[in-house]
Amino acid sequence: MAAPSRNVLQDELMALGFSPEDLQSVQSAMEVQKISMLTALEALRKVDPRQLVDVLGPIFGCPVVHLEDRDVQQNIIDLVPKELAQNFRFIPIDRSANNLIVATGTPQNSDMIKAIQLRTNFFVRTVLASESRVTEALAKYYATTMNMADLKVDESGFDGGDAQKRKEIGGDSSDDAGITRLAHYILQQCLSTGASDIHVEPYETEMRIRLRIDGSLVEIQKVKLAWKESLLTKFKIMANMNISEKRLPQDNNMSISIGGKPVDFRVNACPTAYGEKIVMRILDKSSLQTDMTKLGFDPSDLKKFQESIHLSNGMVLVTGPTGSGKTVTLYSAMAELNKVADNITTAEDPVEFTLPGINQVPIRNDIGLNFATALRAFLRQDPDIIMVGEIRDLETAEIAIKAALTGHMVLSTLHTNSAPETVTRLLNMGVEPFNLVSALTCVVAQRLLRKNCVRCVAPDPSVSVKNLIELGFTPGFAAKARPMKGTGCATCNNSGEKGRIAIHEVLVMGPEVRQAVADKVPPMELKLICMRAGMRTLRQAALYKMSQGIVSLQEAVGATLADNNVERSDQDPV
Repeated sequence: MAAPSRNVLQDELMALGFSPEDLQSVQSAMEVQKISMLTALEALRKVDPRQLVDVLGPIFGCPVVHLEDRDVQQNIIDLVPKELAQNFRFIPIDRSANNLIVATGTPQNSDMIKAIQLRTNFFVRTVLASESRVTEALAKYYATTMNMADLKVDESGFDGGDAQKRKEIGGDSSDDAGITRLAHYILQQCLSTGASDIHVEPYETEMRIRLRIDGSLVEIQKVKLAWKESLLTKFKIMANMNISEKRLPQDNNMSISIGGKPVDFRVNACPTAYGEKIVMRILDKSSLQTDMTKLGFDPSDLKKFQESIHLSNGMVLVTGPTGSGKTVTLYSAMAELNKVADNITTAEDPVEFTLPGINQVPIRNDIGLNFATALRAFLRQDPDIIMVGEIRDLETAEIAIKAALTGHMVLSTLHTNSAPETVTRLLNMGVEPFNLVSALTCVVAQRLLRKNCVRCVAPDPSVSVKNLIELGFTPGFAAKARPMKGTGCATCNNSGEKGRIAIHEVLVMGPEVRQAVADKVPPMELKLICMRAGMRTLRQAALYKMSQGIVSLQEAVGATLADNNVERSDQDPV
């Protein structure tokens, strides 16, 4: 593999946007810091690493691989000792007959190639990869082969707190100390990264650990197959599950304390083809946001929602898919309504957070305590406000509507895509239109969008004024809008996005909308009537957040449905 001509290399790099001063800085860094050219170029952050390797690959006459797009099997990783991979900074990615393919930022390093051949007895083929991605892959794939003492786990940070309520997980025998440290490391990673869920997934040749961060699953490491049963058993013991039952799904809660901070997890074990998969949902009460002004509501939409929940009676529904933040919105509503003068009772499956002053009833389907049964009992408990975790069937819907019609405020959730579809769904369940228009006061549909990373956000040149006009902006507003997008940095793990924000579609049941529901108008016509009555759709709410630079255009469009066949307005979608 011949080295590229210096002039050709300089010309290509300058075409990418590197100045002569940048190239001089790169040369100096290579000589003084003894780092590779690719490392020095990526450190300038002038070009996306993916684009950089795509350009450099042909110059070096070397194939290019994007490690972020690949999932390397553990049996390939095991072919190369960790020390060798870390010393020369490469990742084995595949094997073909007696050839080992390795990804590296220095594909022409003859010392590395000789060392790999000597240790593995394979012929070596190199492919070019981003240095930053190689660093991430080394941490990801070799984490489970390291000495467990290398894991940055503060054992003293795990404690039992109240012995009656918090699980003591720091005093295991030395026989399973490695498994214990790995389990603690996974739990700490969940808390430190702000993840909402942990996925422990067994496969044929390995076990994968993923965290759901800002709505997306991110793989943090792989576990050797030999550790599978021990790690699964460890988590099941911590969650007080039956470790001998591996054929049926199990649910339970786990309470621990990390660094003096009490944390609860909802744990589910489900049998798969290669063993039990465990998913742990973190229930961190300290992260529960009950201030309604910080939930992402537009001021006018927040006013509508607050006015609706403060009525003496009626039904307010929050809708959206799983993981859209419905529970947080309901808890914030109850926190605002929580007064000494009112009796608030909830039926939840399960009770995720306990709120002082509110009577919370956990649903127990195994003994017949479902939402409908709990609702009937609530009506004999002299309630002022009732919260039902979810309306799943006609029986629950009819009892909730009856409660709303007899002087109670009822809050609940439903799984629908939009606020107008919620009305259609209830009618399709069998709810009588005259009861629905009398009881229902407000419907809030919501989604969570990934926010642009504040550290690396920059104007998005790929979005033109024409694009915005096609999406519904008026020419004047489109010309003033400044679409933004994260470019990727260490803070956001090079994703360009960090954190999430809610968008809302608030439908208040005014006279025109009530008449349309009573007349059973078709869903699309109902949506038009709702918009004329002042409802802003989820797509419009997302575009508003985009126009403020909070989210990217790709996120706004990808996370919401287009308002197809809806008449254009003379006003902007904001």
